[in-house]
Amino acid sequence: MTYLSLIGIPLLGVIWFLNFVSLISSINSGKNVRNQTIIGAALTFIVMFLFIYWFTGIH
Repeated sequence: MTYLSLIGIPLLGVIWFLNFVSLISSINSGKNVRNQTIIGAALTFIVMFLFIYWFTGIH
């Protein structure tokens, strides 16, 4: 669990940020943003689940 907290959560944060930048770029270009929205929702769920799991210490 320690490795997941030290490596996995920051890695998901970087992917989350890159998806956000891609979403903003797609909105400015007028492209379809459905894929970025779905990926962002899934990443948000994973990040929140891992944070709650880490915070409560269930392992």
